[in-house]
Amino acid sequence: MKKVLSFLFTFFSLLALVNGQSPKGNLMIVGGALSSDNKEVYEKMIELSGGVSQAKFAVIPSASGVPAKAFESFSKTMVGYGVKPENIILINVAMVDDDSTPDVNEMLWAGNASDHRVARAVLSCSAVWFTGGDQLRTMMTLTQPDGSPTKVLEAIREVYKRGGLIGGSSAGAAIMGPVMIGRGSSAGTFLLSKNSNFTRPDEENAEGESLLLTSGLGFFPEGITDQHFNQRARIGRLAAALSSPDCHTKMAFGIDENTALYYSAADRKITVIGENGVTILDASAAVFNTKSRIPSIAGLNVSYLENGDSFFLHENRILPAAGKEPTTGAEAYALSHPAQNGIFAASDPGFRELITRYLMNNRQLQSVNSFGFNGDYGVSITFTKTPESRGYVLKAKNGKEKYTIANIRMDISPVKVHFEPWQE
Repeated sequence: MKKVLSFLFTFFSLLALVNGQSPKGNLMIVGGALSSDNKEVYEKMIELSGGVSQAKFAVIPSASGVPAKAFESFSKTMVGYGVKPENIILINVAMVDDDSTPDVNEMLWAGNASDHRVARAVLSCSAVWFTGGDQLRTMMTLTQPDGSPTKVLEAIREVYKRGGLIGGSSAGAAIMGPVMIGRGSSAGTFLLSKNSNFTRPDEENAEGESLLLTSGLGFFPEGITDQHFNQRARIGRLAAALSSPDCHTKMAFGIDENTALYYSAADRKITVIGENGVTILDASAAVFNTKSRIPSIAGLNVSYLENGDSFFLHENRILPAAGKEPTTGAEAYALSHPAQNGIFAASDPGFRELITRYLMNNRQLQSVNSFGFNGDYGVSITFTKTPESRGYVLKAKNGKEKYTIANIRMDISPVKVHFEPWQE
């Protein structure tokens, strides 16, 4: 595996700063591409912030390459849901100039996080929202060179401590955990692509980019948070992040687009809201080998939740949404092994299809495999039912199957690849 870097400050100091405050607030961690018509997510955010008449949002566009546009977009959407325009406040912390504002140079906002007046503006709010962009920009603007928090970051923590809402989308989701993925792709992490300069439209990571870990802001103490998860085939990089000796956490959460992980700090409860799902990786019993060129992972526990599902972390218990029925003994499919396109690329069948339709809702298979390769080497990814595995399904009104998957096993192993001409 490529070298995994650490940020200038440590995981332990950040975690102590957050946990020492015993926060009473809530988190709304969105996996990116949050649609303006995702009524359930926006209305829950407003409810947790005091309701339409009382909610007051501090918007921090520090990650964005167009900070003024990012603020304007979020503000317009929230006003559409009834929030008063004067209660949506731009916190002018950023480091990239926005060409849509020729009279303002947003690059000059880079040091504003140390301004007491800006911090007081944050403290006047019941919620803080981080926009998308590059998560490393947020870390650089909200922390001092020695890793200590700026005045604005201290104010955000105070909002969370007293019961406020902290939320963010895309890059605003990546910063939430004690450990943060700064960049990287699944294919690049497992050396399945060397195209480190090739980026698809609307993606921030080149397909061959290696994994970069840093410290996050630590609002979500339960583990790493990753975004655009299924849509950008990021299960490989998230699994590899857990294998790093710099990780210091056993759990990771991959959040799909237009989907929120809602976290209540007081009772350590997660609820999924939105269009797609949240993947939970638990490395408590996993075995990692990172000494070889391609890392291997054995015994990673994988669960997958969709809208309305809950996870009680203090009990390690998953509660499916109302109406979902067990798949065991009532599997709807009898499918042979899936096509081999490799789930570390954004192609079908992807991760969700493998663990739902091909595994837990399939009476024919006890395990499913996917392979990815580059030349004569690659990886084998295997998902296996265990005695603890559980599956639940509900057919939605639009005909789409909504799943809950608990406790399947994931193994990733390096393989050598040999091709021979096929003969009848």
